[in-house]
Amino acid sequence: MSKTETVQIKIQVEVNGLHYEASGSIEEIVPQLLQFLSQAVPTYDLAKRLVFVPDLAGLTDKVSDFAKMTATGQLLLTRNDIPADRAISILLFMAHLAGKMRKRESDSLSIEEIATGVGKAPKTIRNVIVELQKSALIDRTDRGKYRVTQKGLMQLETFLLNGGASK
Repeated sequence: MSKTETVQIKIQVEVNGLHYEASGSIEEIVPQLLQFLSQAVPTYDLAKRLVFVPDLAGLTDKVSDFAKMTATGQLLLTRNDIPADRAISILLFMAHLAGKMRKRESDSLSIEEIATGVGKAPKTIRNVIVELQKSALIDRTDRGKYRVTQKGLMQLETFLLNGGASK
């Protein structure tokens, strides 16, 4: 599919006797669907305010200024002016995204993969990871592998919405 082609979807939703049907691009349909759900299920609007669902597309757009993914799924930072904790969070988000896109088998990275992607020594990465774990921004998944948490995604989203300004 070329960049100029857009994916067309068709949806049908029935909630509490109300029916909604639409077709078009994802960008057109999603806001309309959310509006329908807010009207059809009043508690949806309340839940939407309380439940964090990361905007992966928005995060991806913003993260693309900081990191890139190769065709083979290797993750690399494109800027070296980012504090180590942010750099690790960005790289782990990229791994999360690569896992969802099936570019990688896992959404977690080893210390060595993080060190290579961030361009810092493994010892530095280990020290920073301890602090990120204490803050619940990342989790240890397997032996020496780490992934970003929902809290980490929320903090990264805030960081990127502020234009990548430091803490």
